[in-house]
Amino acid sequence: MSEAAGAYFEPTFNRSVKLNARDHRLSSNGGALLLREADERLGLVSSLVGSLHDPRRRELIRYHLDELLRERLYALALGYGADDDVDILAHDPAMRMASWGRPGERVLEERGASQPTQSRLTDILAGFEANREALGMALSDWTGRHLLVSGHGRRVMRGTIDIDSFPIEVHGSQEGGEYNGYYRKKIYHPIAASFAPDGDYDSRRLGDGFVNASLRPGNVHTADGAVEFVRQSVNRCRVLARSLDVRMDAGFTIGEVMDSLTAEKIRFIGRLKGNSVLDERAWPHLVRPVGRPPKEGYEKVVELGWHVAEKWEHPQRLILVVVDRPDPKTGQLDLLPRYFFLVTNWEPSERTASELLEHYRRRGTYEDRLGELSQSISPRLSSPRMVENEVHLLLALLAHNLLSILRGELEKGLGSGWDVGRVQRTVLKTAVRITRAGRRLIVDTALSAVPLWSCLLERISKWILPTKLHGPNRHRRQWVAPPRHAFLVPVLRQ
Repeated sequence: MSEAAGAYFEPTFNRSVKLNARDHRLSSNGGALLLREADERLGLVSSLVGSLHDPRRRELIRYHLDELLRERLYALALGYGADDDVDILAHDPAMRMASWGRPGERVLEERGASQPTQSRLTDILAGFEANREALGMALSDWTGRHLLVSGHGRRVMRGTIDIDSFPIEVHGSQEGGEYNGYYRKKIYHPIAASFAPDGDYDSRRLGDGFVNASLRPGNVHTADGAVEFVRQSVNRCRVLARSLDVRMDAGFTIGEVMDSLTAEKIRFIGRLKGNSVLDERAWPHLVRPVGRPPKEGYEKVVELGWHVAEKWEHPQRLILVVVDRPDPKTGQLDLLPRYFFLVTNWEPSERTASELLEHYRRRGTYEDRLGELSQSISPRLSSPRMVENEVHLLLALLAHNLLSILRGELEKGLGSGWDVGRVQRTVLKTAVRITRAGRRLIVDTALSAVPLWSCLLERISKWILPTKLHGPNRHRRQWVAPPRHAFLVPVLRQ
């Protein structure tokens, strides 16, 4: 009788069904607890907070930076990209338990930070250059921590840095948001770098992820600021691998970038835009063999020797790739074979042309990761100032790194491929019920989630963080009741 009295809705199709509202006990975001466990074991947010400057008066602080960052990052990782989403998640019990920095069962009596409080976090991060630099450094630090725990404290012998730019569409009058003729829309045009152990995102060694990013106006050229950005990315990744190389798209294979890498003895490979001089060198190799072509077509890799363009300081090795595939519908070859050029400073004795082509094609997974970022995290750069939007971008990349850590562990544990969207839908968006038993909080999960959760938690429990990466011991914080003006239940805005 008491349960029926508390019902707020009775469906007309079946009067036996009663919908009860028990927000303090139920959550559809149980995976936030997995995010916190991975975060805690690796010391991710705590290491970042140790590098941030907080100008607020400590005696007036209710939400510490680590709590605000967890709430923001976990919300992004769960797929909540809108700013107003945190007002709803502030009342979600699983999110409160995961993001709150104070132990004990009284966390259920708490509420998370509101959207205005999260906006003040953005002001703190954007208002100090040192804070923005700390956010950028956290990308490589978080990737490196997972790399070390998955490799028993050892860095990899060889690692590859992938560099690329991508568009983020904007719709307001944001500073730096400009129309880009190539993409034909108003965008920001950030540049990002990712690290891949052994040059393969599907290798046996975990620890791949974003390591550097910079927000740029929407109308800049692809290679704008690339020389310094590549140099900075290489420096950040030196602690991750004994030997590093770089992979780039055609927009970055300009003389300044290639000469800088060659001068610093960093190996690279990238696609090179064609021109009349290169086309002339390729022409003799486009002849098809006599006879009926095979069903799968032809592919040919040709060494064209060393090449020096007008504005290049150092000669670079040129490779021609001829891809002559039949049309999937008609089975007929095109009139002329398709081809493209690769440029590199790898010596022929170090890697053959075929090995370099295979190595370059592995960067396609990085392009997939950029697509995952847009679809699953959906960074929304809607603030008026560019520095604030750069903070939003870096937070989105950090959330993606956290998601990628769980995705990588699942792939190794289950032996199958996952994308972060599937991790969100299948693992993180799990229904849980929280009940209080004495001074303990009991979390009941959906039975369907147990195999995946058990796999993840078993692998996470084996992480051993190197001693040098352990942060300072945290002080135990006391529980503080919410202020009188705080809404303890969700309130819809008019």
